[in-house]
Amino acid sequence: MIWENKIKGNDRIIAFVNNTIYRGNPKEEDINTVIFELKNGKAQISNLIGIPLAYIKEIILEKNKDDIEILFGKNSTETIRIKDENSKNEIFDFLKINIKNSKHIIEEPSKLKTGKRPLIAMSVLFALFLLSLYFALEIEKGNYDVIPEKANIILSLVLQISFLGSKYVILIFSILFMVPFINFINKTKRKKIIDKIVIIR
Repeated sequence: MIWENKIKGNDRIIAFVNNTIYRGNPKEEDINTVIFELKNGKAQISNLIGIPLAYIKEIILEKNKDDIEILFGKNSTETIRIKDENSKNEIFDFLKINIKNSKHIIEEPSKLKTGKRPLIAMSVLFALFLLSLYFALEIEKGNYDVIPEKANIILSLVLQISFLGSKYVILIFSILFMVPFINFINKTKRKKIIDKIVIIR
C-alpha cells in the first residue's frame, strides 16, 4: 500500500511494501520514480527511509499528535508525520490489519502518569524555594553563619536569590512555579489515548 501526501509538514510518501514501512519527502520531480520503485518491489528505494518489520517492536498512534511513532532496534525511534487525522487513522488501521504476528493494545494513562514531568519540575522548584526562603529569613535576621563557605552552581544560585530578601524569593518562585503548573494542567485536561501495534516475536 502506498500513500501520497501533498499537505505541507507531512511525509510526502508513506508505504508498506514487502514487509517494510517506508517514509520520506522526495522532491516533486522524483515522486513518480519513487512510487514506481515501490510498486516494482525494488530493494533499496531512493529518497525514502525503510524499516523492515523484522526490526520493529511497536507502532504507536497517540491521540492529538500529528505523527505515528515506530520503535525499532534497541532504542531507536522513527516518526511518520501525518497532520490529517483521517489519513493517520487509515494508515494505522491498515498496518493493524496487515501486520501478522502482532497484537493491538489501547492504553489510557492516568493523569498522574501523564503529568509526571511537570510534577517532578514542581517538586524540585518547591525544594529550592524552601531552601532559598530559609536562607533569606536567616540573612534578614543577620545570621550569616548558615551560609556555606563552598557551594555548587545550584546552591550559589539559591544564595543569590536569597540575598534579594524573602519577599523576592516568594515572588520569583511563584513566577517560576507557574510554568510547570500550567504545563501540568494542559497535559492532564486532555484525555490521552495511546493505540499500539505490538509485534510478537
